[in-house]
Amino acid sequence: MVSNLEPRLGREAPKRALRDEDKEARRRLLLTEALGLYRETSYGAVKMADVAERAGLAKGTVFLYFPTKEALFLALLEDLLFAWLARLEALLGRAADAPWTGPRLAREVADSLVGEESLTRLLAMLQTVLEQNVTEEQTRRFKERLLEALSRVGARLEALVPFLRPGEGPRLLLHLHALVTGLRQMADVAPVARAVLAAPHMAPLRIDFTAELTAALTTLLRGLEAR
Repeated sequence: MVSNLEPRLGREAPKRALRDEDKEARRRLLLTEALGLYRETSYGAVKMADVAERAGLAKGTVFLYFPTKEALFLALLEDLLFAWLARLEALLGRAADAPWTGPRLAREVADSLVGEESLTRLLAMLQTVLEQNVTEEQTRRFKERLLEALSRVGARLEALVPFLRPGEGPRLLLHLHALVTGLRQMADVAPVARAVLAAPHMAPLRIDFTAELTAALTTLLRGLEAR
C-alpha cells in the first residue's frame, strides 16, 4: 500500500504548489490594479468592481481574497509601508560618509518619502478608515509585523544618533507617522481651497509636504538633543 500511495502523493504535490502560486499571483495582481486606480483617482472613487474589471476577474473573486475594501487597502498599505521601511533601513545602514546629526536624519527621512504619495496618503487613513472594517486576524498580523519592523529600524536609529536613548528609536518612528499624517492632510487641499491659496498673501498657509516634514523632524530631533 505504501508503494502505491507514494507516486500519487508525488504527483499531487506540484499541482498544489502551482495552485498556491496562482493564488499569490492573483492576490498580487489585485493589489497592483488597486494601486493603479488609487493613484489615478482617490480612495473614495475606487470600487471593488473596478479593481476586478481591471484585473480581468469576476467581482466575486476579489472578495475571496479581500472581504472588504478596507482589507484590500490595508494590505496595499502594508506592502508600501514595509517596502519603504526596508529602504530606510538600508539607507541607515550605508557607510557613514558624515555624522548622523538630527538635521541630517530629518533631511534623509523626508527625502526618502519623496514620490511616496500613495504611502503617505494611506498612512493618513490608517486609523480612521483602513482599520475600521477588517478582521482582528488581519489587524494582528499587520501590527505584529509593524512592531517587529519599528523595533529593528528604531534600534538602528539609536545606534546612529547618539542623543537617542534606548527605546526612543521606535517612538521617533511613531512621531514621524503623526507628522506624516497631519502634514499630508494639510498638503492635499481641495481644488477650491487650492485656488484660494494661490493668492500671494495666502503663502503662509500653503504646505510643501517635504519641506515642512524636514523642518518638523529637525525641530523634534533638536529638542531631543538639547535635553
